[in-house]
Amino acid sequence: MLNPILILTILFSLALPAAATTSLGPETADEVRARRAQRQLEENKRNQERETLARKYDALPQIDPALIEDYTTMLNIIADPAMEGRVPGSRGIEDAAQYIESHLTALGLTPAFPLTETAPDSESDESEIITPFASFRQQMQMGSQTAATTELLTVGDTTFEPGPDFSPLAYSGSAAVTAPVTFVGYAIVSGPNNYLGFETAETVQDKIALVLNYEPMTDEGTSQWRDDKWSHNARLTYKVQALERRGAAAVIIVSPPNAIDDRVALLETIASTAPASNKMGKQTGPQYDIPVIHVTAQVANAILAHTQQSASVPNTLETLITKANESGIVLPLGENEITLEIQIERTPKWTSNIGAILPGQGNLKDEFVVIGAHYDHLGYGKFGTRSKGELHPGADDNGTGTTANIISANTLTQQYQLLAQNQDARSILFLWFTAEESGLNGSRFYVKNPIVPLQDHVVMLNMDMIGTLSDGLLEIGGFKSSKGFKALTEPHLEASAIPYSTQVSVGEGRSDHASFDAVGIPNLFFFTGLHERYHSPDDTTDLVDNEGCVRVSLLVSAIAHDAATRADRLEHPMSRAKKPEKEGPNVRIGIIPSNSSDGGMNIERVFEDTSASAAGLHPGDRIIKWNDTDLDSVETWKPILTNHEPGDVVHLTVIRGDETLQLEMTLRPIE
Repeated sequence: MLNPILILTILFSLALPAAATTSLGPETADEVRARRAQRQLEENKRNQERETLARKYDALPQIDPALIEDYTTMLNIIADPAMEGRVPGSRGIEDAAQYIESHLTALGLTPAFPLTETAPDSESDESEIITPFASFRQQMQMGSQTAATTELLTVGDTTFEPGPDFSPLAYSGSAAVTAPVTFVGYAIVSGPNNYLGFETAETVQDKIALVLNYEPMTDEGTSQWRDDKWSHNARLTYKVQALERRGAAAVIIVSPPNAIDDRVALLETIASTAPASNKMGKQTGPQYDIPVIHVTAQVANAILAHTQQSASVPNTLETLITKANESGIVLPLGENEITLEIQIERTPKWTSNIGAILPGQGNLKDEFVVIGAHYDHLGYGKFGTRSKGELHPGADDNGTGTTANIISANTLTQQYQLLAQNQDARSILFLWFTAEESGLNGSRFYVKNPIVPLQDHVVMLNMDMIGTLSDGLLEIGGFKSSKGFKALTEPHLEASAIPYSTQVSVGEGRSDHASFDAVGIPNLFFFTGLHERYHSPDDTTDLVDNEGCVRVSLLVSAIAHDAATRADRLEHPMSRAKKPEKEGPNVRIGIIPSNSSDGGMNIERVFEDTSASAAGLHPGDRIIKWNDTDLDSVETWKPILTNHEPGDVVHLTVIRGDETLQLEMTLRPIE
């Protein structure tokens, strides 16, 4: 696939207005006329596009205008800012789930999942009562929610305020500490040019360690070790780990004010340092036993003023930064103590797939056709976007598929009411997946915990980003997952008259159908392409082709109905090996990766005697393609590893400085 971030960059640059005249005076008459003419040309182009679209739809079969109206109303609710971008764990995604459930209830569909309740039991005080097909929700844990219940920092007679003055970090431990302070520079154990942060005899045992963010800097505030931003040595978790191992009672982090970094003036918080979740929703970040906080430079100077033993030799943050930039340093700051107390509470964070069943009948009723879409999105952009902190409505991604699935449920419910009593029909399972954006977590969880055995899932049809049909073709992927798809779909594609392609511009594995494909279930992916609004705050409902979405929904419904009522079933080429996907990869690459703002995946570190070192990968390289799949993030890359086995040869496209390299890497097993 084309790199989404690169696409955004290119499209944004093309959309920029022409450079303004260098004159500081008013526009000339010629300039005014040129600007008006340009505006008229743009308006004429828009009118032509509208006329082309009208002619295109005039040639398509008529559909009920009421469906388009219903679809528009539902999409406006699903992608309303009140839904908070539907990130898992938020109030907004819960509101969206309840809205979807209200439609399923109104249609009279059967809840897909069991309901587990706790009831009193005379012998064991309580027991579980499991009622099958009683809940629309399939709950899964998606990490945990971390909150600080106590936040206290007292220096002398001053008690600082949590929030503006200091903040605990997500991996902080809980403790109350009163102790002297030791300055430990950058607390980097070792680095380039024989850098050593600690001598073997030096200790911070039972001290509160004051540590600098980032790494040794130049006078300009940039890294001494890397031309672009910071190296992997600057990771705060590495520093905390080193200090905890050396017996520190607590860690106080301060950012050097002169550092060239976008976040230098901001405090890291529980939210900003919350660990990522792996593909099964388990948090992968560290947690420490000692308190860890981030303070402002003003608070750090107050600590230094309180702890110094002699006013004739003042220790200011500026002088200590200068010393730390010259070499590793461990400097006790006297016997004056400060008090720090942090209490952290971690509770499970839950999110839910939503599912409902349209019951079949006759000899096929125990087999299922699945129609799916993911209903989550990016919330306020903590991951998966360059617009951090901004609301991402997710109208096309994937409000369109979410809403289309409701329309399909309505359409097929009506059609099933017309089935003859003696007609065999498979059941239809409508699924709305959570946590797709963080790595297909919801669909992966479902295939590990299906409502019926996987072999009873006959086909899966997935709608993800179907909101721009008017801009081009409907892309349909997955035909390779069963030879029977061509014969099944052709009559319905012809009847819909929708222009389509069986080549998908983002590849075959970028949405929830991939989880079903991995366990041997035939699947199709319906998609209308990426655009400049992808994973941005501009993905709003006013730019969605609602009529096109309804047409895709009706097409999917027709294919589902056909698949559900024909006696034969599709065959997946996995030779009936329908095993749930393993939880982790079988191969080890040997790198520490990070997301790149330029697209692709940065390599922060390469370990010796690994697949990566043998392939010639270097720290600072940026991988942009893995075989035929474009990488846009670490999150994109991780699921790919699960499909590899030791001995596989991978072709990499790597950016190294100004060069583009093609490397081969043979994957080694995890030892």
